[in-house]
Amino acid sequence: MWTMIPSLAAVVQALAPAFTDPSFMTYGQLLLGWLLCPGNHTLYRVGQAIRADDEPCRAGRHGLDVYYNFFARSGWTVSGLAYRVAVLAVTTLKVFGPLYLVVDDTLLHKRGLTVWGLGWFRDAVASTRKRVATASGHNWVVLGLAVPVPFCPNHILCLPLLARLHLPGKAQPSCARLARQMLLEVQGWFPGRELVLVGDGAYACRAALDPLPAGVTFVGRLRGDAALYDPRPARAAPGRRGPKAKKGARLPGPKEAAAKADRSRSGQGPWAWQEVTVTAYGRSRRLRALAYTAVWPRVLGLVPVRLVVVRDPEGKLADAYLFSTDLGATAAWVIEAFARRWSIEVLFRASKQVLDIEAPQQRCRQAVEKLAPWAWLTQTVLTVWYLSGGRDLPEAERERELMGPWDSEWSLRHMLKVLRRATLDATINITSAAASEIQQMMQALKNLVNHAA
Repeated sequence: MWTMIPSLAAVVQALAPAFTDPSFMTYGQLLLGWLLCPGNHTLYRVGQAIRADDEPCRAGRHGLDVYYNFFARSGWTVSGLAYRVAVLAVTTLKVFGPLYLVVDDTLLHKRGLTVWGLGWFRDAVASTRKRVATASGHNWVVLGLAVPVPFCPNHILCLPLLARLHLPGKAQPSCARLARQMLLEVQGWFPGRELVLVGDGAYACRAALDPLPAGVTFVGRLRGDAALYDPRPARAAPGRRGPKAKKGARLPGPKEAAAKADRSRSGQGPWAWQEVTVTAYGRSRRLRALAYTAVWPRVLGLVPVRLVVVRDPEGKLADAYLFSTDLGATAAWVIEAFARRWSIEVLFRASKQVLDIEAPQQRCRQAVEKLAPWAWLTQTVLTVWYLSGGRDLPEAERERELMGPWDSEWSLRHMLKVLRRATLDATINITSAAASEIQQMMQALKNLVNHAA
């Protein structure tokens, strides 16, 4: 079996209260086996990676049932493990101030007549603006913590915390409803902590925001033709009968407001562009912004929101129509907060391409509900380990010397390479075999693992 290096063992030990002693031992083995498995990440292949010295046989009982039972029958819960991982991430990375949470859904492709929770959902990768593609699989709603890298504040990483399966059928909770459930759960973990929830247009709806929990600020996207109104109701004429107006006159929608700002020649007044400098998508940008306050009855009732219309003078970014429930928020803060949402898209790509999260073929309900969230939490553990101590290892320095101009030290692929190299150095030593054999074995294994990564 592989040897867990001390820096990773210190991080993993903080998660022990979420398991029984036997389950925690299995968890440590599965974590290393998953991260060191060079091929297709089925549980059988992961078990082979764990027990490389004992080749199991598929014909009979192969001794890997403990790894299948860890997801299908073990008593640990995803919420219990997620709570420990969340506290570990916040305390280890010293996340002060508001906690920025990003939410989105992704499709993990699966097939099979007996796979629980399977359905046909929109495939965002295969879809275009003109054509919506669907595919068979599990649709997961993921809530993650968006944090800046301590050594590179312009780079935002998403650390997944919770994931809920969106089941097919009209009677099942929607993605927005599941996002609200996870938000309330995280709020219970950090009572009194200010939370900022960032979501796309699919989560700017009543199911997620009505009513918005106290202490939570939402930043999201709205339609360009949204029906907006002045939050100040018009004064009723004396003697007029009937109920009083609860909202004012109709205001221009975001797209119409941008057109009015384009027609403004003086550059003054409420409908005029303002220059703002923000840090978004990894670099500093000079953008134009138009901000005003309105109510959006269709989504938030009569709660006023801060609208921000964003335009890139260089034309590299499309116009964006954003809003925040914080009326005192500046346009620059709204833009920077919403830009953190891109980190969850990077997370989904890394989990599918690097961690191979779509490979396992679990069928029963308990295994399906546990394995994908466990894999995303493993991604958070790996990231926390690298930022807290992994990047200071000699193996990390050697990997940085091999990086090309297209590589990033903060990518999941790079972190995984460092962990694999460090684990090989800790497992294979001078007592493993004869000196000549061990040198050849180490070099061959390092080359194979680096190619596989």
